[in-house]
Amino acid sequence: MKKLQNNSQTKHRLSLTSSGVPGFDEVLGGGFPRHSLYLIQGLAGSGKTTLACQIGFDHAAKGEKVLILTLIAETHGKMLNHLSNFSFFDEQLIGQNILMFGGYNELVKGGLDGLLQLITGMLAKHNADILIIDGFRSVRDSSPTTIGLSEFMLSLNSLVASMECTTFLLSPTEGNVADSENTLVDGLIELSQHQEGMQLIREVKVFKIRGSKHLLGRHVFEVGENGVVVYPRLEAISTNNRTMDAASSALVGFGIPGWNNITKGGVNKGSTTELLGNPGVGKTLMGLHFIYEGLQSGENCLILGFYESPPRLIAKARSVNIDLAKFIDNGQLQIIWNPPLEISVDALAHQTLENASERKVSRLFIDGMDGLLDIVMHAGRARPFLTAFINELRSRQVTTFITRELPYLGDRLPKNIDNSPSSILYENIMLLQYVEISGINHRQIAVLKLRQNGYDSANHVMLISDHGVSIGRSISAEKLTQEIIKNNALNNES
Repeated sequence: MKKLQNNSQTKHRLSLTSSGVPGFDEVLGGGFPRHSLYLIQGLAGSGKTTLACQIGFDHAAKGEKVLILTLIAETHGKMLNHLSNFSFFDEQLIGQNILMFGGYNELVKGGLDGLLQLITGMLAKHNADILIIDGFRSVRDSSPTTIGLSEFMLSLNSLVASMECTTFLLSPTEGNVADSENTLVDGLIELSQHQEGMQLIREVKVFKIRGSKHLLGRHVFEVGENGVVVYPRLEAISTNNRTMDAASSALVGFGIPGWNNITKGGVNKGSTTELLGNPGVGKTLMGLHFIYEGLQSGENCLILGFYESPPRLIAKARSVNIDLAKFIDNGQLQIIWNPPLEISVDALAHQTLENASERKVSRLFIDGMDGLLDIVMHAGRARPFLTAFINELRSRQVTTFITRELPYLGDRLPKNIDNSPSSILYENIMLLQYVEISGINHRQIAVLKLRQNGYDSANHVMLISDHGVSIGRSISAEKLTQEIIKNNALNNES
């Protein structure tokens, strides 16, 4: 048989062909409907040629025949030289399963009819599965009449369908405009760039794919040594899948006995807890206690950090008698660390969720929510992104702790992203603050919110020693200093 049949094909469904590009099939709704005509557009440097050739090399590696026809574009030698930097490039496929042709002379001499005759002959002779036409803008630049261009597009679409050849046209344009190239193709895909300040990210948008339910909106992609990798926007995935988390009555402890007592045993499995606190008050240490208890119980855990590197985090844990190194060595604990600079929040979210799924992570500690929100580039996106991210974690039954910074001093509680209160996103909220008595700042901790469980709502003294975090009794401001002295004495004795 000439064609490889897709296993998902049914009597009432078009056969889909995979793009071979990580993440792209999910945006496309499963892949490209076969034997159709697609326009991939985008300004210079957007990644059109790399994307199309990556698709071509993937199919050629599977034994299919791929033809690349160039009009006004870079020479074949330069194209191959540039593609050779990517891991998908296989020189042995050139001249065998991948054949390259030039078509500009036929376009100049014979116009659209001459170009169509060339394409017809190529497809008939080589029995092609994939056709890539680079520099397709030259067709419009050849000054055809409007009706002439429309007739050419209709003829080309009919030709590739009858010859059973999935075809990609590459054009250096942008926008879903009412041109023949856009309206008479089966699919329209745009590659673009979004700039925020001095930072630039690449995005892909699928305007239409006939016969497929694709994800709407923009999706980030990156071009690296392996070629193009697409990161479907998390909000679109969650909306499309309508993932629901399973409610659990099981409790997950903090690894701090006094705090377990205050919360009547901990928080619900799969819930999200926000640790709000002043700088240096002990938020990270509480998160490390939470992770350490899971590790000691044999659970797989994950830390996502932005400010303290893994060596510094391990050293901080060691200073309070928490040994993380041995759990990193045996694979129970992994740390994903990225300074909040020019990194993709979509790539980071997908990496985190993939890690959680593959390793069956039960506890996640996100140390520095401010760092995560700093890398969300589009205005107004932070809250829906975070909502989708948290819902995906809940659906995997990952119990999550998140730290969030308060001002250095004062009782003012911040609003969450986009002026929405934290209670909308998190089941549990803990407040860690400094309280000043006689010119000295002391630590105080309290529960602001704890869903599905009773708790002690009083303020409690919080102490940090060589043995880690400990929680004292509920205390009034007048007796706070005495309680701190008493607890310090007990810690020194132990």
